Amino acid sequence: MQHNSGYHPLFSHPELVEDLFKSFVTEPWVAQLDFTTLQRVNAKLHAEGLERRDGDLIYRVLYRDGSEVYLYLLLEFQSQPDPWMAIRALVYVGLLYQHLIRENRLTPNGKLPPVFPLVLYNGDTRWNVAQEIKDLIALPSNTPLWLYQPTLRYYLVDESRYPEGKAGSLVGVLFQIENCKNLDELRPIVKHLAEHWQKQIPASLRRAFISWIRRVVAPGKGVELEPQDIEDFAEVQIMLATRIKQWEQEIRKQEFEKGIEKGILTGEAKLLHRQLQMRFGALPPWAEEKLTHATSAQIEQWGTKILSAVSLDEVFA
Repeated sequence: MQHNSGYHPLFSHPELVEDLFKSFVTEPWVAQLDFTTLQRVNAKLHAEGLERRDGDLIYRVLYRDGSEVYLYLLLEFQSQPDPWMAIRALVYVGLLYQHLIRENRLTPNGKLPPVFPLVLYNGDTRWNVAQEIKDLIALPSNTPLWLYQPTLRYYLVDESRYPEGKAGSLVGVLFQIENCKNLDELRPIVKHLAEHWQKQIPASLRRAFISWIRRVVAPGKGVELEPQDIEDFAEVQIMLATRIKQWEQEIRKQEFEKGIEKGILTGEAKLLHRQLQMRFGALPPWAEEKLTHATSAQIEQWGTKILSAVSLDEVFA
């Protein structure tokens, strides 16, 4: 749910929703939308026995001819694709229609407006399940029962298919960040944000993007950033570089300390090995194996026993 909560404030900005549709929804009708009319619809949709999707977002937008369409963004951040997503989308679209009927938000001729369901997915596995309800219903193609079956198809945006993002798209940068595997890949992307996007997007969206990087992305890559209120991508770049440097120093220190500990342990094991040989002669393979994998506490225990033990078995007992 962390990604959902991080994405919700991002895609609560109409500018990012417009970018998403213009850059990643390859449908000709998108060019006919007047995104200056884009308005958020505050509707809490919930059905008994079905997970409440407070993280989803619904927008209403007009075509240039004045007709309307509702854009339903389903944020899906499970690690695996949901094979029943088409059914869930149908249910939520139905709940939206019930809401519109209650609110009397019908078209001038008294009908329901169209809804476009879009699933935005970020998971470990490529989305490879049915996007259309008919593919989930067990009916032969020639049966007349198809006339009575529900029909719905959702549009899928699978972020893993856009590891390089898209030129000129802030959503594309977001996808790049999501697809980067480590901090070395993240740093140049943040630099690109600072150099190319700092003045191009509204301050509120910039703050939401920075908050997402600090609270979701950086911890996911193994780095905790300070909880500071900043509004500049360049500051994030500096903060990230500073924290990575500290993080690398901490790792080197830990590795150094582990090296010292390992060296001391190896020396203790060699000393005990010589003492055992002087006392009992050449060591059998099983005793060599025990010494090779011994802890400091075990070596200390065996070193005490050697003073009174009359056999190797007694030392290692």
